[in-house]
Amino acid sequence: MIDIHTHLLPYVDDGVSDFNEALKVIEGLKNQGVEKVFITPHFYRLRNFVSTYEENRKLFTKLKALVRENDIKIDLYLGTEIYYNQDTLKNIKNNIVTDLINDFYLIEFSIDESLYNITEAIHNFVTKGFKPIIAHIERYEALSKINDIAALKKIGAFMQVNASTILGGRGFFKKSFINKLIKKSLIDFIATDSHNNRENLFLKAYQYINNKHSKTVADKLFNNQILFT
Repeated sequence: MIDIHTHLLPYVDDGVSDFNEALKVIEGLKNQGVEKVFITPHFYRLRNFVSTYEENRKLFTKLKALVRENDIKIDLYLGTEIYYNQDTLKNIKNNIVTDLINDFYLIEFSIDESLYNITEAIHNFVTKGFKPIIAHIERYEALSKINDIAALKKIGAFMQVNASTILGGRGFFKKSFINKLIKKSLIDFIATDSHNNRENLFLKAYQYINNKHSKTVADKLFNNQILFT
């Protein structure tokens, strides 16, 4: 399985407090069957999360070394969760933020961002040849209609949902809505969005999707190989 959204780089955002906590979370993911983890620190100026890719890379190199020293058999990748604004494309060009892999970018918005602005952002990414993944789509007020999400996917967006939401963490109605989206093949990734060493719900969410939909659907959502093609 692949987890494309985590905050396991210490000292840069609201994620893990130190390397020890990061190792505990990574080991927990490994024990649940995760083979690849993307470390995606926030880049969000309004919250003063402004570490650059180069700064993150130094910490990431240390984290990878610690993972090897502790014999945790897992592949780590460095990306960014980018809070979209007018400077985002410039920040990409200047290597301040980075993709996950192969031009897939994980982006987030204000929870009350308009559908118009989200659509414009996706269009801006796609016209550059990028592949935008909207992080935790369940949070956005504007993305509450199936047709709107389908339209965004049609122009090139990919959709990520948090594992906790799959299990009802944001309430029954949101869980039901996400299941409808999954049934219509409108969700591309399930991820943990892990910030600390608390109960990890990745395997439970996988088992739920396996039972509710099918093993084929669960395998796609939790191990989406489109990232590597």
